[in-house]
Amino acid sequence: MKTDRVSNDLEGQILQSGKYTWKLGRCLGKGTCSVVVEACGTSFSQLKQKIPCIKGAIKIFKEGQQFDVVVANEIEMLEHLKSQRDSHSGGKGFIVQLLDYFSYKGQKFLAFERLSCTLHHILLKNSNKALPLFIIKECACHILSGLDFLTTHKVVHGDIKMSNIMWNADEGAFQLVDFGFSFHEGNQPYQPFQSPGYRSPEGQVWNRLLHNGCADQRDSRCGCASDMWSFGYVLWYLYTGQPASRFETDHQVCETCSKKEATQFCMHFRKFQGDRPMDEREITSVQHQLFRDLIERMIKCRSEDRITPSVALQHSFLDIAEAARSRLSDMMLLPTTTLLLENIYPQNDRDCMEHVKEMCASFGVVRRLVRGCDGKVLVEYTDADNCSHAHRALTGLVFNNWTVITSYFPTGKASMPGIFSPVLPAEHSSLGCDERKEDPPRKRCRHSSTECYKET
Repeated sequence: MKTDRVSNDLEGQILQSGKYTWKLGRCLGKGTCSVVVEACGTSFSQLKQKIPCIKGAIKIFKEGQQFDVVVANEIEMLEHLKSQRDSHSGGKGFIVQLLDYFSYKGQKFLAFERLSCTLHHILLKNSNKALPLFIIKECACHILSGLDFLTTHKVVHGDIKMSNIMWNADEGAFQLVDFGFSFHEGNQPYQPFQSPGYRSPEGQVWNRLLHNGCADQRDSRCGCASDMWSFGYVLWYLYTGQPASRFETDHQVCETCSKKEATQFCMHFRKFQGDRPMDEREITSVQHQLFRDLIERMIKCRSEDRITPSVALQHSFLDIAEAARSRLSDMMLLPTTTLLLENIYPQNDRDCMEHVKEMCASFGVVRRLVRGCDGKVLVEYTDADNCSHAHRALTGLVFNNWTVITSYFPTGKASMPGIFSPVLPAEHSSLGCDERKEDPPRKRCRHSSTECYKET
């Protein structure tokens, strides 16, 4: 079966694995090795009780030995990372979760949690313009946490790029995907390393030696620090809206860095030179200087000189970017489980909020509903798809002679400075929309969790 016909051949079919029953849906995307289709998985508990449907995305690989190797490697690495239990395990929340894997008619199927969009898609939604600082900060914190987790366990992703970082709307987190070319540090396979446009100096040298048939695993300098180089290029892309120019060299260390007392920038980093962006983001000189300093520390010829993920998480840019102001249109770039409604002005306070509660619950289970002044209401759903349906349906609705304005709201950030100004003190009372307890949030860095709304 050819993968370019798989969406037509398998759409609507039901496949049974050892853990789940999967119903396949439309094609979500195609790559060199595989296609990805949406899927809905169901299973039964040990008590034979049906577990609610799981939103999944199934990667279907092409047939062939070279693809079987990629499948086996991705399963091995993700299962290894999933089994880790230590002080850094919070970083697992920023690694895509493998739910299931099985074979069907000679092809390999890998089932993952369904994610919303890649960084490329987010840029496209923003008219291919540079992203707001709060999104860049969010992406940096999440992916650096994931890379810190990988570094702790000596795992190299090996293919960090825009399309391999995705947004999980249900978790409110950026996640690393595609571990088919990952490996344990010090045990690099004889295969091309990293993608063009994100390739480190040591990656360029390795690929050239591999092409010439003289690569030796013992001499490779490709490792976890190579992922930091690639992520530096990703952050620059998000900050400017344009990929950084590459500096091609036959040497692992450029001429400037080879001098022990070099006072000039690395020749690679010179490609990142640029004036402070003058756009609607209103980036300050201090913000720009701090961002360039972070990138400079990631883009070093010598991998041992690069900043580590754990140190990068403490960089001042992430603090100052957190306070950056954003507009409602900025928040529309990242779908979440929380919807912000504006222009909800009650004629009768209690009856009005009961009406709003009932209206919102018609799109799915509401976890809670909290209210501020000036006609603002936050609605938190248990499922991001339900939140998206509510957004589309409620935008432009006339309520008490006012036109309702809706936007997504950052998960867990009701009181974050610069994103939204809370207007009422918190009252920790329960809401009867969904009596189930909330799942504990995944560990995130630099998050403020104080809610400053009145629950109704």
